[in-house]
Amino acid sequence: MSTPDAALRLRSARRWTLGVLAVFALLGTGFGSWLSRLPAVRDHLGATTLEMSVFGLTLALGSLAGLIFSGRTVTWLGPQRTLAVGVIGQAIAMPAAAALFWAHLPVPAAACLAVFGITFATSDVAMNVSGAAAERALDKPRMPLFHAAYSLGSVGSMGLGAVAEALKIPVPVHLGALFVLIAVGVLCALRVIPNTAQSSDHEQLPPASVHTGPIPIVAAAEPVTPVGPAPRAYSPWRDPRILIIGVIAMSMSLAEGTASDWLPLALADGRGFANEAGALTLGAFFVAMTLTRIAGSWLLTRFGRVAVLRGGALLVVLGVVVVILVPSTWASVVGAVLWGVGCAFGFPVGISAAADNPKTAVRDVAAVSAIAYTAYLLGPMLIGFLGEHFGLLRAFWPIVVFAAIAFICAGTAREPARKGLAEAS
Repeated sequence: MSTPDAALRLRSARRWTLGVLAVFALLGTGFGSWLSRLPAVRDHLGATTLEMSVFGLTLALGSLAGLIFSGRTVTWLGPQRTLAVGVIGQAIAMPAAAALFWAHLPVPAAACLAVFGITFATSDVAMNVSGAAAERALDKPRMPLFHAAYSLGSVGSMGLGAVAEALKIPVPVHLGALFVLIAVGVLCALRVIPNTAQSSDHEQLPPASVHTGPIPIVAAAEPVTPVGPAPRAYSPWRDPRILIIGVIAMSMSLAEGTASDWLPLALADGRGFANEAGALTLGAFFVAMTLTRIAGSWLLTRFGRVAVLRGGALLVVLGVVVVILVPSTWASVVGAVLWGVGCAFGFPVGISAAADNPKTAVRDVAAVSAIAYTAYLLGPMLIGFLGEHFGLLRAFWPIVVFAAIAFICAGTAREPARKGLAEAS
């Protein structure tokens, strides 16, 4: 390959990476905005906690349905077109749900939440597939940075929700305007994202002529080899490597989801924290996790996936044990920070590892995502059940067990290049 061609392809890979980064941040903003206005929806409806839980379960079930079919959808449309359809679906479904809630029509509103869950989960798989292909094209790990952008978008949306609440902006107006902006932003970002999950030297990027000016969404996809179907007989659910990677991602997703749902309440009940102190401790957890993901590219380049995953699993074990056993305020905060640092890499590194084989990347990423998100959505419910019988702090012990399993299984996620070096030595 000539030097000008190499420079062009590197520039294209960087633009692809920035486009995916923007998509992650925008979709995180959208989902976080819904969460930020849940109290307002509850107050407007006068809904009980059980009724709000049903709405949340409806969205979760829609998400699981989207994950189940996402492999076929992304294979059929390609990641770029899937994201285009998905973000338009989200921009319709979420404002519609908000408007129906405001009209006191909870049943059709819940149906719209299910549609939002389907389109969001499918878009999530598509952006992870494209992100994995982009980091292969760039030949540098970027998946933790993508997920850091998602986290930053979610955190920023909480601030926007607080401002909307203070200004007494109705939820339908807030979410309607915001999702229009998100859809426009994602569609603009897709102009530099090719419709491919391939990463070979000949397939990963559009030719030079496509990148000399503005790139229409469809035109950017046409010169690229589309996402090829996996072998007809292939199923990730029969691939031991993919299942083990799914266990790694599931273990760390369980750790993250449990902290999100239960850490402040566990500290309030078990350590006597004030509500504000519990919330700030959870904030420290999220800041630690996000900053670690921002540093992820350097850490993965320097140490590799296996060392990073094993180090993270050890930090989760240490942090959770400190939170459970040490009856001290400072120890609880330190434990939460270690916990956040430790679970930062499990899911993004799992996605990168699942996408190592471009021919099966779409189905493999969909399978790992389904395993991880099932744990993220349903695992904390199990922790809550255990907490009801044994106390929330003691209910955190399963996280230690799953983190230990992730430590043992981490070698399965080794990079192909490093695996080759290990076998050669």
